[in-house]
Amino acid sequence: MAIMELKVGPNTVADGAGLGQAMRGSREGAGVVTTLHGAYTEGARYGMYMCGSNAIAGVAPGTTLSTTPPLALWNPPSSGRKLSILKLSMGYVSGTLGAGSVVAAAVLSQTTVPTTGTELIPVCTDLGMPRGVGRLFTGSTWVSTPQILYPVFQFGAALATSVYQISDCIDVVDGSIILEPGSGFMLQGVAAAGTTPLVIFGIVWEELTI
Repeated sequence: MAIMELKVGPNTVADGAGLGQAMRGSREGAGVVTTLHGAYTEGARYGMYMCGSNAIAGVAPGTTLSTTPPLALWNPPSSGRKLSILKLSMGYVSGTLGAGSVVAAAVLSQTTVPTTGTELIPVCTDLGMPRGVGRLFTGSTWVSTPQILYPVFQFGAALATSVYQISDCIDVVDGSIILEPGSGFMLQGVAAAGTTPLVIFGIVWEELTI
């Protein structure tokens, strides 16, 4: 018969990795289970999450799916990791938006580095830790037109002086999309052209060991 040891009150050690500890218990002898920290704290503390976005000057969201998306994440074929998408976001910068949507899309096979455009620098969300293997691009050329996955955000024709602004644009994907090595994920507008519209796209992902 197995015996479970319960300890009333928090179990605190400097670094509990690899150590056996008693399970947390209540004063009534019940086992205690709690999230304790934020939903993403555990992965963040071990440097598993990366994030990145366009430059603060913004980028045109686009009018249709093309081989030069405004923000794209690439998982190199030799990365040794799977990239799990956690969160997507978009912020307005300036200009008049054209009515339409921003969609999530993918290129399923990209074995070489996207050309032209600009490579962006991702940041580990455990600030001060080194970046991971995922690579971000804006306006770079991919081997094929991305395949749409689903619409993420939508907006009407709006500009800085509009009475009704676009609402917060945040999509918590929470790991439901994963990039295998040699694949790419992108955000791109499918909308009217508007007048010099500029936005900032953002993405947060987790790097998983294969």
